Amino acid sequence: MRTGTRAALTVGVLLVLALLGGLLWYAAAERVPRAFWEVVDPPPPEPCSVQDPTTSGCLTPTALRLHDAAVARFGDPGRRAPIRSITCWSEHAWNPSSDHPDGRACDFFPAAYGAFAEGEDLADGWAVAQWTRENADEMGVRYVIWQGRIWYRGSSDAADGWGRPYGGGGVYDPDDATGGHFDHVHVSVGSR
Repeated sequence: MRTGTRAALTVGVLLVLALLGGLLWYAAAERVPRAFWEVVDPPPPEPCSVQDPTTSGCLTPTALRLHDAAVARFGDPGRRAPIRSITCWSEHAWNPSSDHPDGRACDFFPAAYGAFAEGEDLADGWAVAQWTRENADEMGVRYVIWQGRIWYRGSSDAADGWGRPYGGGGVYDPDDATGGHFDHVHVSVGSR
């Protein structure tokens, strides 16, 4: 075979391979869950730019949508409501890696602060956790922490139950009502 023919054949094969690679990439992008692509090619962080209705801080637009959707679904927070209180923005000086100072997290309290949820409060907390999980894609939820467990969007459950065991992230006491998230459902968001 002549050199020119061999070069043309090589170029042709490379073009076909490039085309097939592009088609495979396109097909994967359309079928692979968004959470995977957020790890591979994360979007720029959404700014904390809207007023937090629970504090004097700010939220990202996605966090505000989460807050508003929870209130629409479970009603205004109150002593006899499924969610007693909601706190979103917080300085969290003791935990610089928290999503709260960036306006990307809300805590939904079905029980009193510092009390282990039980009975109806426990059932209400599970309802909030399940609802955020079931609607994670639409609401931009990244992860949920509740009852000593953490669930990440796009991940499966551990064999021993909902999400995976939560160890406190090196900051919190996972056996404490608040540190282990037994009194509140923590929800962190990215962007939609």
